[in-house]
Amino acid sequence: MKAVFVVPGPDGGVFEPREVPRPSPGPGEVLIAIRAAGLNRGELIARPLMRSDNPALRPMRAGGEFAGVIESLGDGVSGWRVGDRVMGRAPGSYAEYVVAHPRALMRIPDAMPFAEAASIPIVFITAHDAIVTNAATRPDESIVITAGPSGVGIAAIQIARRIGARPVIATTRSLSKSAALRELGATDVIDASAPGWPAAVLALTGKRGVDVIIDSVGGPMLEGNIRVLAIKGRLVSVGRNAGNVGDCNLDEVARKRVSIIGVTFRTRSPEESFICGERFAADFLDDFTTGALRPVVDKTFALGRLAAAHAYMLSDAQIGKIVVTM
Repeated sequence: MKAVFVVPGPDGGVFEPREVPRPSPGPGEVLIAIRAAGLNRGELIARPLMRSDNPALRPMRAGGEFAGVIESLGDGVSGWRVGDRVMGRAPGSYAEYVVAHPRALMRIPDAMPFAEAASIPIVFITAHDAIVTNAATRPDESIVITAGPSGVGIAAIQIARRIGARPVIATTRSLSKSAALRELGATDVIDASAPGWPAAVLALTGKRGVDVIIDSVGGPMLEGNIRVLAIKGRLVSVGRNAGNVGDCNLDEVARKRVSIIGVTFRTRSPEESFICGERFAADFLDDFTTGALRPVVDKTFALGRLAAAHAYMLSDAQIGKIVVTM
C-alpha cells in the first residue's frame, strides 16, 4: 500500500511517499481502509526537529486523523462490523490503510462525505477538551478564541456557541474572514494584528474582561491575553503556533487570580486520549446529524499532492480544515 513517511533531513523532516506492506489488525485492533485524512499544523511545527544529525531519529509514518471504512477486525473486537464508516485518530493516517484501537473510532453520520468526516476528530476533540473539560466553561460566560479561522478555531467557535457562551469573540489577522466566523457562531471578530486588540476585547465586555480564552497562537498574544482576562478567568493554551515564549505581568496573574492551563495530547496516555474522544462523542457527536455542529473543509488535495497541501496551510489562507483524499 501507499503510505507517507516523515524522514529526517539536514534541514528537518521531509515527507516521502513509500510502498509498504498492508498491515493486519492484531487482537483488539481494527483495520480501516482510509478515504480521507486531515492535515494538522502540529506536523509542520514538529518538522524542523526531525534533523538527520540526530542519530536517534528514524523515518516514521505521518498523519494523525482519518475517515474510512472498516476493512477487517482483530480478535476480540465487538461493537463494530466490516463495512462500517468510521472516523478517528491514529498515527500513520496518510496512507491507504491504518490500524486503530476501536475506542479511537466514531461513527460517521450517514449523509456526511468522507472528506468532511476526516476534518472532525482532532480539532473537535481538542476544542471540546479545552472548552468543556479544562476551562469548565458555563453558559453565558464570555470567551475569546484566538486564530478563529484555524481548524481548532472553527471547532471552538461552534462548541462555545453550542454550550451558550456569550459573547463568543474570535480573533483573526484577516478581517476578510469575519463573515465566515460570524456564520459559525462568533458574535464579534477582532483583528489580532492591530496593536489595540486587547482594548477592543475589553470594550466588548464593558471593561470586565473575558472568562475564558482558548489560545492557539502562543507567545505573541500572552501579554494581551492576561490583560483581557476577567477576575478568575481561565487561559487554556492549546497551541503555540506563533511561538512558545511570551511575556506577561505576573502581578496581573495574581491580582486577577487567573488560571493558565496547558493542554496537549503528547503527554497523555492512550487511556487519557480515549477518554477525551469518548467525552466529545457523548456530548456532541449527534449534533453533526442535526446540523447544530458542522465540519468546515476549506480545500482538499489528493494524497500525492501533500506538499502542495502543506504549502497551502502555511499560506494561512484557509478557513477550517485542509484534507487529503485517497
